Amino acid sequence: MTDAIQPPEQKQPGEDSDFYPAYAEFAKNLRVWFLAYGIGATAIFVTNESAGKRLLSSGRAEGVVYLFLAGVALQIIVALLYKTSMWYLYMGEFDTKEKNSWQYGLADLISNSYSIEFLCDAATIFCFGAATYQLIKIFIT
Repeated sequence: MTDAIQPPEQKQPGEDSDFYPAYAEFAKNLRVWFLAYGIGATAIFVTNESAGKRLLSSGRAEGVVYLFLAGVALQIIVALLYKTSMWYLYMGEFDTKEKNSWQYGLADLISNSYSIEFLCDAATIFCFGAATYQLIKIFIT
């Protein structure tokens, strides 16, 4: 017999975790910041006449606005995707037929795939970064 120390048992996804609440809070905060930045930056040019005129006269207004709106749209799409996935997983807890549906299987796949969330966040950062770069070029020159 050995008195070797056994490592703690590996937790499975869905089990209580000390890290999940922190992850959920950071994810929520990042999404709120993305939406606030994308909508707020666009709103500045609608509500601030001199900023709007300068942007319009630059010839880059359409591209800048589309980049900001694309970033916001990405965040809305990813939120809707994960919201829908969580609904199917939630319903599967109460209805065994639901667990056998293709929607449940897809929802489970999505909920276990961080890459979708990461790619949408990276694309949003790219859109906002490109729009901000264009704005800096417009307002500094």
